[in-house]
Amino acid sequence: MMRSTLLRWFILFTMLALSGSCSDADVGNSPTTSSPEMTATDSPVTIMHVGEGLTQGGRDHSTYRCFLDAMLRDADIAFDFVGSRQKPADGYDYTCPTDFDQDHEAWARARVGGFETEMMTASVGALQPDVALIHLGSEDVWMTGDPEGTTERLELFITRLQAASPDITLLVASMIPCVTPLPWCTDGYPALNDALASFSNLSTDESTVMFVDMHTGMSTDLLRSNNLSFTDAGDEMMATRWMAALEESGVITTGG
Repeated sequence: MMRSTLLRWFILFTMLALSGSCSDADVGNSPTTSSPEMTATDSPVTIMHVGEGLTQGGRDHSTYRCFLDAMLRDADIAFDFVGSRQKPADGYDYTCPTDFDQDHEAWARARVGGFETEMMTASVGALQPDVALIHLGSEDVWMTGDPEGTTERLELFITRLQAASPDITLLVASMIPCVTPLPWCTDGYPALNDALASFSNLSTDESTVMFVDMHTGMSTDLLRSNNLSFTDAGDEMMATRWMAALEESGVITTGG
């Protein structure tokens, strides 16, 4: 069951108070589809997708969220994707082969520590999701070539999310493979991935932080021509790994 329109407006006003302005037209829009039907006794797991363009998707990029939605439905998991946004990066419709819950908290070209992560933190505080699926840092390394600084900013971001929602589960993904023969790809991404692998140390007594490997075993053949996002086959594989992480962390139980 989707969050109420009243709650969406509350999120919007919270974000405006933090940012001073908000130009994205899709904040507050009604979602196209909803989560599986649930009875009054169901307790759906609330899932927030936090990331950049790979998470937000685009006109020619379905995004893993499309496939994860289908996997959760097939497993009879009561769930609700939550967030203040619904649209893909370019404002067009998704190319997902099935209807899916489009709520997310992803911003194309988002930089850790910038305006977008402030909005993400505000949304976590307002919606209190059970779990956040986080894929951030690629834009930072690509733009700055500084995996160490990116790691420090991501650590601070994690602690701020925990302050906003003390018992949240945080699944933090590695960068996906890339093939560009430039330092941000050959050196920056591997260094950031090595650092992210130890993020479980940021867990608290109430909040679990778990690393999710989106690099090992992911063929570069799954990349689109831009070398920055996956084909549908890659998005589906990414969804499979998120699904496994949700179960391993205890957020869901499939019974399989």
